[in-house]
Amino acid sequence: MKYQRTGFYKGIPGFTVSSDDLLLEAAEASIYRWWWEFMRLSPAYWYARTTGKSLVIPEMVRAYESAGRLDIPAFGPWWKRHGKYVFEEIHRPANARIVDLSDPKGHEFYQKSVVVEIPLTITKKKIIRDIKKLLESIDYEMNALTVIGESKATLRLKTKKFSLPTIENEYWVLIYRILYPSITLWKLGDRLQLAPSNSVRGYDRAQLATRFRRGLGPFARLQSLTGRYLYKARFARHHVELGSFPNYTKVDTQSLVMPFGEKEHRDFLAATDETSTVDSPWQQHIRQEHEKELHYIIMRKNLLNRAYIRDSEVKEQFPKFVSGEVDLRH
Repeated sequence: MKYQRTGFYKGIPGFTVSSDDLLLEAAEASIYRWWWEFMRLSPAYWYARTTGKSLVIPEMVRAYESAGRLDIPAFGPWWKRHGKYVFEEIHRPANARIVDLSDPKGHEFYQKSVVVEIPLTITKKKIIRDIKKLLESIDYEMNALTVIGESKATLRLKTKKFSLPTIENEYWVLIYRILYPSITLWKLGDRLQLAPSNSVRGYDRAQLATRFRRGLGPFARLQSLTGRYLYKARFARHHVELGSFPNYTKVDTQSLVMPFGEKEHRDFLAATDETSTVDSPWQQHIRQEHEKELHYIIMRKNLLNRAYIRDSEVKEQFPKFVSGEVDLRH
């Protein structure tokens, strides 16, 4: 039987568009783009793809197989091949209908529905008011957030309550930390300009410490903010590996997760170490895939684009600026 497209996506504003080209454009600006990005930041998925080893956690296996070719480096080709199918709803939302009273037995009712009689002798305003009261009387609570629970897509959104700019910040904080595991968190937050109004550059940290109690002041605020982005990114990545996104449910870091089983676990940890100052194979992969773009983002957010091109000193010092060894004015 040929697959019937519905063209309905709960993660896209308006839910549907008129063509595949417009769909791709909408998807690139949607939560689906970041779902894909976070799946590609999964060390378990990368290890499975590069070693041929099999995942053993059922939810992880299902999500990994549903994701398809995550080695495709650009979102557009991946979306056309996999994304537009795995995020698509199997059915479009049902519409309210008129039951033909002359042939009620011939009417096929929805699985979940209520039959209402509407007198055609009252105003539309009263009809709408009465319908609202009737829905309240049967504990009808469907809205833009709870409707997610009715999703029948292969990969289903966990919630529609999210901020795309926040998710983007979390994503880059995680990449930055993987590539530069020794950098102080507040410096990482400063380089990414996570809180431009909370400037710390040019201040003496020791001097400021005498003015603020422990845990207070601009350095502490930036350290806390960046740390929050980082742990939320790690929680989101953990859940995306299990097929749930965006999901920030706290993860028990003490519980041991062995995606490939006990026998393979030591090799998996060695290959995917994110704390080593000498790049692990996983860090090498992330560096190759994302370091140039990370540097461009840092340049742009610190208004260093022109200075990098024109000023040889800025160009020479930039790698040390990224690693947290020196400061550059912005």
